[in-house]
Amino acid sequence: MEHSMGPLVQGPRTKILGIALLLVCLTASSVLAQPGGYRIGPDDVLVVSVWDQKDLDQVVFVRPDGKVSLALLGEVEAGGLTVAELAARLTQLYSQTVKAAQVTLSVREIKSRPIYFMGAVQRPATVQLTQDLTVVQALAAAGLLPTSDPESVFVIRGKDRIPVNVTNVLQKGDLSQNVQLQPRDTIVVPNAEYVYVHGEVKTPGQVKLTKDLTITRAIAAVGGFTQAASKKVTVLRGEGSKREVLKVNVSDIMSDPSDSADVALKPNDVIEVRQRLF
Repeated sequence: MEHSMGPLVQGPRTKILGIALLLVCLTASSVLAQPGGYRIGPDDVLVVSVWDQKDLDQVVFVRPDGKVSLALLGEVEAGGLTVAELAARLTQLYSQTVKAAQVTLSVREIKSRPIYFMGAVQRPATVQLTQDLTVVQALAAAGLLPTSDPESVFVIRGKDRIPVNVTNVLQKGDLSQNVQLQPRDTIVVPNAEYVYVHGEVKTPGQVKLTKDLTITRAIAAVGGFTQAASKKVTVLRGEGSKREVLKVNVSDIMSDPSDSADVALKPNDVIEVRQRLF
C-alpha cells in the first residue's frame, strides 16, 4: 500500500508547497491591509515615532498583558487595538506633555499569531499566521517526514482536537477536512505505524499501516508472492501472553472475496509467508 500511495501524495503535495511557502513568507503588510485593520497582540514588536522628538522614538514589545512601556507615558494598553487606534491614543497622551505631538506607529514584527508543529515534520519551527492558511498548506511548508502518518494528523485548538486526514484531502478532494488555521493552533503529525512481511515474497520488509491495509494489500505492496510461496499465510499479532496466531488462506480471498473476507491488519502485525510443500 505504501508503494502505491507515495507518488499520488507527492504530486499534489508538491503543487501545494509553492502556494504555502508564498503564504507563509508574506510580510506583515498583508495582515495590516485586511478589512478593519490588524489588531495588535502579545509579543508583537512595534515601532513608535513622535514627530520632531527623536528621543521619544522607540521599538517596543507588547507584553503578555497587552501593555507597552513608553518614555514619558509609562504603561499603555496596546493589545486588541488596531495600529490606527493605538497611534491616535498615543498622539492624545503625548499631546499632554509634548506640543503638537504627532505619533506614527508601525508593526515591525508580528509574533502574536503563532501556529505550532509537533511530530513527524521536517521543519517544526513556529510560523506566524500572517495570511489565511489551511492545514495542508502549512504542512506543505513544514514538510512531512517519510515516517509520518498523513491519515492521522490532528489540530489542537484550546481543548478541542480536530482530526485531519491529509490523504483524503489530497487524493479524494475532501476539502471539509482541510481545516482553516487560527492563531495558536498546534498541528500534530503522528509517526506512522507499520506491519512486517517476510518469507516468500519478492521484497520482504515493512509496510506503512493505513486504515484500509489488509493482508492482500500488504503482500501486493512488497511485490507479491514468489513462485515458491504457499498462499496459506500466518499473521503473528500482539506480544507475550496476548500473542495471537492467525491462519489465513490468501488463495480463498483472491478467488472469491465475497466468501472469504480480507483480513484488516493492526500495528506491528507480522505476516509470515512460507514455502509451499511440493
